[in-house]
Amino acid sequence: MVLLDEIRTDLVNSSANLSNTLRKAKILASEIGLPEFREWVDFELSGYTDKDKIPSYRKFHPTNYGTFSGSFGSMVRNVVLPTDVLPDPIKDFAENLTLVEGVGTLEGMLAQESRFLKKWPPEFVMQAQEYIQISKEMELVDAHQPLQPYLISGILDNVKNRLLDFILGLQENNVTSESLENGTVDPEVTRNLFNIHINGNENIVTIGENVHQEINLVQKGDFNSLVSRLRELNVDSNDLDELEEAVSSEPDAPDGQFGPKVHAWLGGMISKAASGMWKISLEAAPKVLMDALRGYYGN
Repeated sequence: MVLLDEIRTDLVNSSANLSNTLRKAKILASEIGLPEFREWVDFELSGYTDKDKIPSYRKFHPTNYGTFSGSFGSMVRNVVLPTDVLPDPIKDFAENLTLVEGVGTLEGMLAQESRFLKKWPPEFVMQAQEYIQISKEMELVDAHQPLQPYLISGILDNVKNRLLDFILGLQENNVTSESLENGTVDPEVTRNLFNIHINGNENIVTIGENVHQEINLVQKGDFNSLVSRLRELNVDSNDLDELEEAVSSEPDAPDGQFGPKVHAWLGGMISKAASGMWKISLEAAPKVLMDALRGYYGN
């Protein structure tokens, strides 16, 4: 089987190891002679060391949770922390989560049953104590950002889908094993395909000023306003029906904690964003969905 077909077969095989597939893609990059493709493959294999090269599908707007300690050993855990009151650079750290690990590490994390989280540096926790308080008697002693499994699987799906689209594009443009061996592949064709399918982000919704303004349209307890907001984001009717069922059975979100059904719906939507099934960027999806749901629950 020729290299292009091997890679394509791997990408539609759910049991195939993505790291091995990327190694095959590394060979392909050398045969094509496309340095930017080789660089992307290397970063996905080994992890991103250049922050300017990190793609948007590895960037997220996380929810931050804190633990507060009080007198007589009292403790309150998993309190959602506000971030708009924090000074820089704590605010930047709290509002932006970037996963730079190679796909092998991400696959290993996803295979484990334990949950992962990114802890705040101790110095950030100490500085934030002045700005985040739940009472005069209790003090912030720890904070973290949970790394939900759907975030990790979303990155892996994004890599697979982009690479698959690139491979299909090559084959549709008559790139064959013979042309690879003979060195007759048009570099302009491969570069354009790379920019479209791997670097491209056209028709993707991003977070911007207008998005934040529109969030205010969601009213507490008003499901119709939530539906209107999500329809603006091109959420389809089936997904809206599932959300209605979820919020009907989970009408409250105490302390900003969504119920399991709403959490499951949220995870499914993030996965759709990651796979390209929903035309909104993976970077934007968690933020706009969380803000819309928080508006509905009044958090």
